[in-house]
Amino acid sequence: MNKPVQSQFAFIIAGGGMAGLSLAYYLSKSSLGDVPILIIDQFPKNKNDKTWCYWSDRVEEFDKIAEKSWDSLWFHSQSNQSKLLNINPFQYRKINSGDWYSEVNKALATKPNIQFTEAKIHSFFYRGVDVGVSTDQGDFYASQKVFDSISPFACDFENPKHIKQHFLGWTIKSHFPVFKQESADLFDFRVAFDVECEFMYVLPTSPKKALFEYTFFSGKIRDKNYYRDKLKAYLLAYYGFGEDDYDLLEEEYGVIPMRPLAENAQNLHAKLIKIGTSGGFVKSTTGYSFLRTQRTLKELVVNLETKNHKAFVLKELRFKKWLDNVFLQVLIDQKIAGSKVFEALFFKNSPQKMLRFLDEKTSLREDLSLMLTVPTYPFLSAAIKLFFKGNKLP
Repeated sequence: MNKPVQSQFAFIIAGGGMAGLSLAYYLSKSSLGDVPILIIDQFPKNKNDKTWCYWSDRVEEFDKIAEKSWDSLWFHSQSNQSKLLNINPFQYRKINSGDWYSEVNKALATKPNIQFTEAKIHSFFYRGVDVGVSTDQGDFYASQKVFDSISPFACDFENPKHIKQHFLGWTIKSHFPVFKQESADLFDFRVAFDVECEFMYVLPTSPKKALFEYTFFSGKIRDKNYYRDKLKAYLLAYYGFGEDDYDLLEEEYGVIPMRPLAENAQNLHAKLIKIGTSGGFVKSTTGYSFLRTQRTLKELVVNLETKNHKAFVLKELRFKKWLDNVFLQVLIDQKIAGSKVFEALFFKNSPQKMLRFLDEKTSLREDLSLMLTVPTYPFLSAAIKLFFKGNKLP
């Protein structure tokens, strides 16, 4: 990446991560694909340091680079009950960030109008009708819009009332074939011993290779060695693996805010628009963001093409947002183990219905029928609490 010879662009994308590069990719394929675009990031994105998963019942943009897909998923309850979920016509797909960065950067490299620069962003500002980006490499200006994917999301990572998805994952290669690739483990709550929502997530990609991720949906973040000890204990308990039985290929650690966007909904009238985690693209109750980001940005580009400036960046239905907040309040209150909530949902409803619900594709009638399958008292208590707080989480 070199400093651009120009300082004026039509669009500037602040942040070259998954959201920023996705937006550039969809712009490059649109009728706006030849306008000058600048992507600014402090560091180039090319490492295989993230895993993105999603489910879909149709062909999606980046399916061809998915490392693996599954038609069935295991759910293991805290009480040691197991259920194999046949999710057809859905598939659960796994993409490695290194493969994705390579694919997208290769596509963008064919567009001379799209420039990259490595720079630390200091601030955003307005200069007349332009939006400016101040960096340690100078100031750059956008005549149409600046898309900001670097501003921090409003989440207090030290506050135990602010629910986060925090995890540490290992990709390992065993010294002998043991993994069954036909199914992945979406939730293994056999590791949970408290009311906090904690589980193991297992994605086998070959007879000898798998990703194991120890995950919490909770407010208290642990020291990294805590997750590592849990991973070692799980591999020993369920696979008989001592530390000499496998090679550690990669480690991934993450903390994802599980909160709705606190700000007012953004529409395309604005010249400075937040995208990605900053823009609330992460589904607050699951932590999933990849497919939601792709669909949101595809639609955003269509609205830019048609000059539909009244369009909202992120469509959020009020009732769906309320349901998300009730679920998060249940996790905050800890009047019931998080594992029991997921067990009720996945054991009493079809997996297809659950996946559509988590994708916000269910009808009001389906939503209400799902709510009848969860434990009544903790959800009713959480709903009443939110009512008196104006549907605002702590």
